[in-house]
Amino acid sequence: MSRHPLRALAEADAIAKKRGHVQHYERGPGMICDFTITIPECHAPVKIKRMRYLRCTVQWLERHAAEEIAGLRLFPSSQEISRELWFCSPEYAYRFFRVCDTTLIELGRDGQPLPAKSPVPRPKTEGPVARPDVPAAPEPGNTSPDPPGPAPGEDSSVGE
Repeated sequence: MSRHPLRALAEADAIAKKRGHVQHYERGPGMICDFTITIPECHAPVKIKRMRYLRCTVQWLERHAAEEIAGLRLFPSSQEISRELWFCSPEYAYRFFRVCDTTLIELGRDGQPLPAKSPVPRPKTEGPVARPDVPAAPEPGNTSPDPPGPAPGEDSSVGE
């Protein structure tokens, strides 16, 4: 059995109290969540999990917190219930997630989903970007009005 994360819970309590009424549970075997946050619109059971690294993919977190996620999924899923898993680093930095039926959604400290963003920034390009679904413009000097025919082996008939 792992040590009870007292400092992590104390810091999480300060974050949770900004969102609503907090009720802590007595620590024991089989405990599904550490506390709940209650506001008139929502009830949020929360589990704290200490992790060595927080800068990782959601898929990695799902694998390493499978037991905690399975426990939180015992609570019903609805708009009024936000099953949450809060990851805490050794430096007491946090990442917050809502446990959905098939995935995790990252939340801000306020409990609202963070905007979706691309995991890999795209390099900036200069000029128009070539798209495979749009034919390229004809080269200068080539003024052929006829479009190219079908590729060898390609059916040229229109839907029958």
